[in-house]
Parts: sequence; structure tokens; C-alpha cells
Amino acid sequence: MGDILDKLKILYVDDEKANLINFSIAFKRYFTIFTADSGPAALEIFENTPDIAIVVADQRMPRMTGVELLRQIRRLEPDAVRIILTAYTDVADILDSINKGKIYHYIIKPWEEDELLQLLHKAGEMYLLTRENKRLLKELNEKNRQLESDVGRRKRLEAILVRRDMVLAAVNDMARALLLNRDWQLYIEELMGRMGLVMGVSRIHILQHYVDDSGDLLVNPRFRWVASEGMPPEVFDPLPTPLSYSELRFDSWRKTFLQGGLVCGNVSSFDEPDIVSFLQNYSIRSIAVAPIMVNENCWGMIGFEDCLNEREWPAPELDALKTAASLLGTAILRENVEQSLAAHQAQLAHAGRLTALGEMASGIGHEIHQPLTVINLGAETCKSYFDKHDSHCPAAEAADEMRTNVKKITNIINSMRSFSRASSGDWKKVSLQWPLQEAMTFFKEQFRLHMIEYSELVSPDLPLVRTDTQKFEQILVNLLSNARYAVDKKQQKNPALVKKITVSLHYEDITDEELAAMHFKKTETTSNQVVILEVKDNGIGMNQDVLKRCLEPFFTTKEVGEGTGLGLSVTHGIIRELNFHLAVESREGDGAAFRVVIPVEIADRIA
Repeated sequence: MGDILDKLKILYVDDEKANLINFSIAFKRYFTIFTADSGPAALEIFENTPDIAIVVADQRMPRMTGVELLRQIRRLEPDAVRIILTAYTDVADILDSINKGKIYHYIIKPWEEDELLQLLHKAGEMYLLTRENKRLLKELNEKNRQLESDVGRRKRLEAILVRRDMVLAAVNDMARALLLNRDWQLYIEELMGRMGLVMGVSRIHILQHYVDDSGDLLVNPRFRWVASEGMPPEVFDPLPTPLSYSELRFDSWRKTFLQGGLVCGNVSSFDEPDIVSFLQNYSIRSIAVAPIMVNENCWGMIGFEDCLNEREWPAPELDALKTAASLLGTAILRENVEQSLAAHQAQLAHAGRLTALGEMASGIGHEIHQPLTVINLGAETCKSYFDKHDSHCPAAEAADEMRTNVKKITNIINSMRSFSRASSGDWKKVSLQWPLQEAMTFFKEQFRLHMIEYSELVSPDLPLVRTDTQKFEQILVNLLSNARYAVDKKQQKNPALVKKITVSLHYEDITDEELAAMHFKKTETTSNQVVILEVKDNGIGMNQDVLKRCLEPFFTTKEVGEGTGLGLSVTHGIIRELNFHLAVESREGDGAAFRVVIPVEIADRIA
């Protein structure tokens, strides 16, 4: 990470001496380490040691908790990066540390050395960046004050210097608010007002891109500021929602924005009549618009509008506009990353619980198997007795029903034990109708209890395919879980809905062109015959934006705690691992169909 980070100081606080020793040994080659075994001792070290960059504190300590310690350290030195390290996962502790300690990160013990080292390096970079930003802001403010003193002696440049000073100050405020706070939306309207006043514009808009179901790129006005004085009433009229580039004939602007370019000028000088007409209809006489780029994607735009006069857009003002757009892009990117990280952590935690549940399934199945055997033997004894004495009495029927239900329970237990075992990685040629029936053991009763109409269309003669049956079952289980979630969600909005899920398994002969379009590896043994697994539901469906992103890692529209937490990205990964192809069709409100295409070898093809 470089020589600068090597010199950073870290204070590690833990009431267990072994942890203090281990931390020092692990990280002393990268940082200067100070340790303390209590909160009061840590405060004494912190007060007497200048420039401590990072404080890592255990939460559960006698006399003073980690949160209490970090809260006091924050009062002493707000720039010090604060990290909580604990073996407990109590939500109250997490919220307390965030609300009171304003921590940078929350790490669960036992920590991994490489993971914690990476976090410490990032915390060090954040500390240095904060210090550097403050230094630059201080220097910039100092320069602004110096410029103010020069204005009186340079009358001819007075207006330009004053405007430049105010624009820089407004950009500084925007940088401070957007980069040092988490929720940029809480500050944006106030910042727009400051920018609008110092730049002397009539109106500022922030607009966001989105794609509709037809694939058209639309613009949705998100935030607006209008100057309160000297504006005619029509300036306060809102823009229509949504705005379509294609319908309004703003295609040249769309191309410019998507490439990261800026549009500015007086409306009367623009060449496109449709653009001129639209802007004049909303009282715009001069405009400057910059794209808000998040990574390499255009999230939307920020635009400055003058509705009273034509004007020039000098370099300081355009630089301020581009800087504002860049700061917004950085704030939105950070928001997206934090949301993805939170979802990632929640999914990993849930995946860990599922792993533990899978490990328990085999043991629980064994324990239940023994009493089931006793019950089954008792039922058979009763049945034999009643067959000899009164085979049609109610007790004989009850004994039969007991034996039938014992078999059902045994089948469910065997399926759970099989599904919970780790895959052997052994690929065999199988007919997929059998793993399909194994997987459906989990769901048929659930569908009945959830009042879901389930249909199963399985071809009686399927060609054999080479695959890992347990991973195939996992694909099916994940797709069925998503389908059940989708229909349940739709019924919450429409109680009269009849929930339906259909699973079909059949084979087809496809053309060479269709085969070439499939995303699986083809060899000289691959035939033009494929087996197709389809899971279809009449649930909430997906709009085009969600459909494009539904296979991305950690992308989800579910609230934390809903569904399996595994995500379609995991299923897609298994499908690619097994050399299958996945196709997804969906419209918002009209359900979804997930189609898994499985190649058949020439030797196994059904004529």
C-alpha cells in the first residue's frame, strides 16, 4: 500500500491480552501499533499520542464498552477512523455503534487476517483522504479570502472574481456535504439552491434515466430548484414526467450524454427545431447540462437554466457544473456500493444459516428414522391383526393410513438428506425426470398449503444427459423458491389472484442457428437435440431494467430476510458450471418463465 500507510498509527483495544498480542504480531509490519486492555487506558493513550489514524475496539469490555470509547474518541478527534470488532451479532449493538460511535465498519470475530488487513488499509486511505480534503478545503478557503481582499483593488475584474469565489465556495460546500455524508438526497435541494443563487440561474433540474418495458430510454425529473424572486409564474411549471428522448427528438443530446459530454448554449443558437421548441415552451433561454456518470454509465443529468436572459457560460461556471455532476456521480456510486454491500452481507449471513441447516438435516433425518421404523412395524402388526379379525373396521383403515403416511415421511426425510449432502462432483448420464421428482418432494406440500395451483408436464421418454443430479436439483429448488415468492407477492396486491406455477420437462430438436446461439460449450459429440426445463409462474414479473440485472451477483429486489437469499446469480453460476443455457422471459405484472436448456450427446439422442 506504500510508505505513507506504513507510518499510520493504530490503537487496538481489547480486554483479552492474547488478542492484543495476535493483532500486534499480524499487523506491526504495516502499521505502528498501540494496544490497550480497557477503554480508560485507550483514552489515555489516544490523548497522549498524536495522529492516531485508526481505532479498533472490542464492543464487550468491562468498565467501558467499545461504543462508549469510540463516541469519546470521536469527540476528541473526528478524523480518526473507528472500527468495532466483536464476537457478538446483536442488532442492538450494531445500531448502537452506528448511531453513537459513527463507526466506519463493524467486523465479527474471529477475524481473517487478510480481510482485516485490507479493511485497515482502506480505513487508512480514508483517514488520509479526509485529512487531505480538509487541508485542500482550508487552502481553498484561504485563497478565497485572499481573493476577496484583492477584489477591492481590482475594480475592472470585480464581478468575475466575486462570481468565481462564490462558485468555488458553493462547489466546496457540495463536496463537503456529498463526500462526508452517507445520504446525498438529504442535502441536494439545499445545495442546488446555493449553486443556483451564486451562478445567477433561474432553475436547476436533476433528472434520472430509466428504461421502460419497450426498451425506450426515458428521463424522470427527480429534484428541482427555482429562484424565488423575479421569476414569471410559468417558470414554476414542472417538466412532464416521463421525458422520452425519441418522442421529443432529443437523440443528439442522448448520444452526447451517454458518451459523457456536456450540452450548453443559448436556445436560439441550437440547430434542432424540435429541441428549440420544447425548451422555449418551458421558458428556457439559455441552458447548460452535464451528465451524471456512475462508473461508465450515465445515471442522469444536472442542468442549469436561465429563463430570463441569454448568457455566456464562462469556464468557471461550466467547471462548477461538471464538478457538481461528478460529485453527484460519486455520491450515487457510494450509495449503490453500500446497498450492495449490505445486501451481500445479509445474503452471506443467510447462506451460512442455510449451510448449518443442511448439516443438521442429515442428523435429524437419522434420529427421526428410528421412531418411524417402530411406528411402521406397529402399524403392520395392527394391520395383520385386523386382516384376520375385521379387515373393514375403522381401526384397520387407520392402520393403513399410518403406514401410508410413514412412507411419505420417509421419502421426505430421504430427499432432505440427499439434497443436504455436498455434491460428489460425479457427472453421470441420467434421465432428469428422477431428480425432478426428488426436488418436488420439498414443494408439492408447500404449494398445497400456500394454495398454489401446480402443474407438471413431463415427457415420458427423455434422452439421457450427462450432469450432476444434486446440482440440477439445486437449480430447480432455487427457481421454484423464486416462483413461489413471486406469486405470493402478487397475491398480496391482488387477493383474488389464483396463484399458478408450472414445471415442464421435455426435449426438442433445434436448428444449427438455434444451437449456435445457446450459451454452452459445443463439442463434436453435441447433437441438435436438447432437454428443456421450464419453471413458469403468474407472479409479479420483472420490468426491463430488473430483467437485465436479475442475474447480476447480489442484485435483488427483495427485502432483507425474504426468500432464500441465494439469488438468481448463484443459480446462473451452477447452470454455467453444468454447461447449460438459461433464458428468462418476463413482463412486469405478467409473471416470469425461466428456461434451462440442456445439451444432449449424439449417442443419447432420441430419433
